Amino acid sequence: MSGQVVFGKKYFERHKDQQKVWRYLDRGAHIILLAPRRSGKTSMLRHLEQNPKEDYIFLYTMVQSCTTEQAFYKQIFDQLYDTDFIKNLEKNSQKSKEWLSSILSKIDNISIAGSGIKLTDKTRHITHQDLATVIRKLQLDKKLVIVFDEYPDVIEAIHEDGGLTAVKNFMKNTRTLCQDTSLNEMVQFIFTGSIGLDSLANRLGVSNLINDQEKLSLSTLSQSNGLAFIDFLNDKNDSELNITPDVALYMLEKVQWLMPYYIEILWERLEDHCLEIENLNPTCSDVDTAYTALFDQAYRSNFNHWVERLNRLEKSEKALAKEFLHLLAQSEQVSFNDYFNISQQEKYQDTNHGYVINCLEHDGYIFESEPNTYRFTSPLLKDWWNRYANRAL
Repeated sequence: MSGQVVFGKKYFERHKDQQKVWRYLDRGAHIILLAPRRSGKTSMLRHLEQNPKEDYIFLYTMVQSCTTEQAFYKQIFDQLYDTDFIKNLEKNSQKSKEWLSSILSKIDNISIAGSGIKLTDKTRHITHQDLATVIRKLQLDKKLVIVFDEYPDVIEAIHEDGGLTAVKNFMKNTRTLCQDTSLNEMVQFIFTGSIGLDSLANRLGVSNLINDQEKLSLSTLSQSNGLAFIDFLNDKNDSELNITPDVALYMLEKVQWLMPYYIEILWERLEDHCLEIENLNPTCSDVDTAYTALFDQAYRSNFNHWVERLNRLEKSEKALAKEFLHLLAQSEQVSFNDYFNISQQEKYQDTNHGYVINCLEHDGYIFESEPNTYRFTSPLLKDWWNRYANRAL
């Protein structure tokens, strides 16, 4: 189903993006992967985890629920003991679960409990220094790559709970790990999330704490890859649809922003429609019908992530974003000057307008079609905005 993390034969290879990640890992870089929601970044990272190059072993950890630095490092320790990592460890380094247990148990006041770790001293805080200690004790003969998925969410949560000082301390500690020369021979980090980490860091005034990490973006599919992806959808779903090249091209034109998720949700509605009318040879008219169906009540959840991200902005930031997107929805494109004029209204005088437009870009709402000129990334978003934005936000 569209939107889920996919594995194995259900994963569509993103060769250029995968090669880009490997290229920077081979150079010893720590990476910030910038990608909006529904862009396929988690599926790609899980694919790299399951199919590493010979000299690498991955530890993938979803840190979105971590609201404190303590919870963040405990999550990593728990993930070290996770079944998936144990399997990778045994396959790539012949190290056993029992061996890993002995390593973790050597850390003061930490014991193994079930599928994770337990602190024998409740006042004990797990720190970046503990993580460094464990990595050194592992003594793997392969480079360990730790992926922190939804890392910016942790920063937001720490800021909300402990303020800017807590954020600075947390980010200084992760930066210490990145800058430890001896540790870098053993481990590299990939920080990723649906919120632009660079935008968030700039907003909080801590950009200097991520300047030494390489920033990579996830690209949209090329037209040829988009066509290949439609064929891939037919094959992986054992579909009887016969989509001609002309109809497939028309599907891509309807989506425009060629991220796999958006092509797939249109393909799903097209298959539903064609099966309903008992015609397995869709036309461009059938694609139009499928496109319209995307906005039916039953499928509006496909666009919930656009609502969720705006709802996480502060009140005035959200209001500014909505006003700009309402203007953009009535036009083909809007200049930065128009946006700036909106942002200078008295009600937005204390609003960080630079952060708002950066969020809209990084989160996949808009793109710069030409210098200082913006448009919606996809007609899908523009049409959804005109139909439902006022009701949803």
